[in-house]
Amino acid sequence: MKNSDEEEVQVFKRLNRMKIKMGREKDARPGRIDEKAIEEADAMLVALCAECPNAIGGYLSELSKNWEEMRDLPESSERQNISDVMFTTAHEIKDIGSMCGYDLTAYFAESLRDYIQHTELNMDAQRVIIQAHLDAMQVAFKENIKDDESPLAEELKKVVKIAIEKYR
Repeated sequence: MKNSDEEEVQVFKRLNRMKIKMGREKDARPGRIDEKAIEEADAMLVALCAECPNAIGGYLSELSKNWEEMRDLPESSERQNISDVMFTTAHEIKDIGSMCGYDLTAYFAESLRDYIQHTELNMDAQRVIIQAHLDAMQVAFKENIKDDESPLAEELKKVVKIAIEKYR
């Protein structure tokens, strides 16, 4: 095949590895997913959500432990490393909480993650704001408040919002 500049162009047929993984390598229909793949994915989500309380509990313990280590550290690479771990842990809580119906815990985890990512963590503000997020997540999780629109959820959101506005 030649293009407009008379150079030789070679065309390769691509192998769609995603279709193979999904069991669709011989399926020419666009936009179709094998029903078996959907059933397997649904079963994986059910298994994940069955373990969700244990996972979130573990992540909350890890966040609390990391916060205890970081809370009084001066600005340093060690402090930044712990902050990075807290960011990742908050992100994990947000993801698993959102998938498994722990919307309020996921809401606070996302807020904490964003605070850690976008804010310079000065000592006075972080002590209040991070602690408010951790406390709100602990209460939501321990009291099994999943819905982020209940009256108690709104009250917890209000408390964290006050902390953010006061110490921003």
